[in-house]
Amino acid sequence: MNFSFRVFSGLCVFASFVPMTWGQQLPEPPSRSLALGTSELPVQSSIWKAVELSRTLNPIQLRGARGLGFVGLSPDGYVHVEIVGPAGSAALPPSTWTPFGARLGNTWRNYTDLWLPLDRVEACARALPSGFTIMRASGGELDDVAGEGPAAIGSDTYRDGGADGSGRRIAVIDVGFDGLTEARANGDAPATGATTQLNYTSDAFEDPGTHGTGCVEAAFDHCPGATWRLYRTNSTADVGTAVDDCIANGVDVITMSLSKYNLGWADDSGGACDAADLAADNGILFFTSAGNRAKQHWQGEYDAGDGSADWHDFANNGDETIDIDVNGGDSINFYLAWDTSGGTHNLDLYLYDSTMTLIDSSTSGGETFEDISYDNPSATDATTIHVAVRRVSSSGTEFELFGHGDGTWEHIVNAGSTTSPSNTTNQSVISVAAVDWSAFGDASPSTQSYSSQGPTNSGMTVPDLAGPTNTSGFTYNSFGGTSCATPNTAGAACAFWSQRQGYSNHAIRWLMYQHGVLLEDWGSGGNDNSFGYGGANLWPYAWGTRWLARNWGNTGDASTGPAYTMQGAYDAVSSGGRILIFPGGEYPEVPSPMTKRVDIETVENAAVIGGL
Repeated sequence: MNFSFRVFSGLCVFASFVPMTWGQQLPEPPSRSLALGTSELPVQSSIWKAVELSRTLNPIQLRGARGLGFVGLSPDGYVHVEIVGPAGSAALPPSTWTPFGARLGNTWRNYTDLWLPLDRVEACARALPSGFTIMRASGGELDDVAGEGPAAIGSDTYRDGGADGSGRRIAVIDVGFDGLTEARANGDAPATGATTQLNYTSDAFEDPGTHGTGCVEAAFDHCPGATWRLYRTNSTADVGTAVDDCIANGVDVITMSLSKYNLGWADDSGGACDAADLAADNGILFFTSAGNRAKQHWQGEYDAGDGSADWHDFANNGDETIDIDVNGGDSINFYLAWDTSGGTHNLDLYLYDSTMTLIDSSTSGGETFEDISYDNPSATDATTIHVAVRRVSSSGTEFELFGHGDGTWEHIVNAGSTTSPSNTTNQSVISVAAVDWSAFGDASPSTQSYSSQGPTNSGMTVPDLAGPTNTSGFTYNSFGGTSCATPNTAGAACAFWSQRQGYSNHAIRWLMYQHGVLLEDWGSGGNDNSFGYGGANLWPYAWGTRWLARNWGNTGDASTGPAYTMQGAYDAVSSGGRILIFPGGEYPEVPSPMTKRVDIETVENAAVIGGL
């Protein structure tokens, strides 16, 4: 018997604008009442705006109308909606929506995905059961392959050593997979025989939109031997349905680089969190992008400040707007949500142009949220817009305002800028921040300036890990954002998991977190709200590795995670294999009998084994 021991230790363009004078009050806004007495109907403002415009515009004109950029409209006069019921309720029965000529997409839990005729929206809203709301359907906002990700994380040693994802199933949930056929032909995406494609939208699977293809390529670099399931989605119900399918088909890892907004204020609220939590509860590692919103976010308590009591003061000096510079041809979507606990609160969202003329408002999102879409009407000239928040009924509450798109903000609050489902508390839902891949070898890199930061609204520390971004592939010369960091980290986890097929999702997640803390703890020490546990990193691969980690707490030495005792690790390892002690420590027991040769390594810290 022989032991061998080794111990290792963007460009911004500023336009001229008319700034708010400190102390100047915004004018009284127009009446909140909607046409035809619908102010109390459960219809989101953006949907009702499309209904009103449809009275004078034909479907083609309507699809190009200003302020409807994020509303799904069909050429034949239908609007894409989700009818959402209270948490815990079931989706609507067909008898509720078929009388209005709706076309069904998916149903999932309390979400019903429909294409509803614009001229029947009001009638449908009046027929809804109490507590149900017609909301804008959204696939989620994009968090913008011999790629550099595997070398940055260290998964290349696993992939090249044979742990290439074989025996694992990985899923990508996204909104567009254009160019996937070409990426396959170039060897940058999995072959058709290793892939199942499911399309929950009314468009072709490879319809314009390459974001999902970029995510596939980033993950594929790490785990080309895996089996793949790709889901094209366009609503929260679609995401939930995709998760159900993942569970039914034994998927191990899901990666989703889509930000969801206004589905719930508290942690674990809303359909995106429900779907991620369901996946994690069924043994899946669910990787989600933290978001790219650190520089397009404001959060704090409602404050009347020095101005009008009914307009929020963003700087406590009478400044009642956030001024945002928007380049020519760019667009931005705004999402306002607030804490609904501890009383009745209702806020409205207003948008003004550079001359302080009201452009748009969102006043009927209910007592939970509002949203507005803005497109700069000039293709070439930059402009400045002003966003304001008005109190309708509130004695004071915390709220947050997100922007998703292109624009430079006057007031920024980085903290709390992660998006849903990063606010899922299940530890096997892994939120990923972004660090440039070239900085992964640095001692103290920074996250990308846009990379969203925690905590969540309920105080949870997020993100969980930092992944490499700006890696290259066939679809994108440089694929950026947390959109890229997330599939890079998920793909690395898939490769890592393929080395130890029997480990649980909790064990793989714990080992990845510990790798971050020990090898790439770039933040303030331990888990923090910028890097999480640190940069995604893997100890180099060796055949036949068995992990020994007393901190994992596997007192029974079960095969579903790292062993607790040296005896347990020795019994499990093959002759010529490796016991990797993570991260060192004292193991007083000596394996008996000792009949095979194994290597023993420790990670970062020395280990004491019996009397050896």
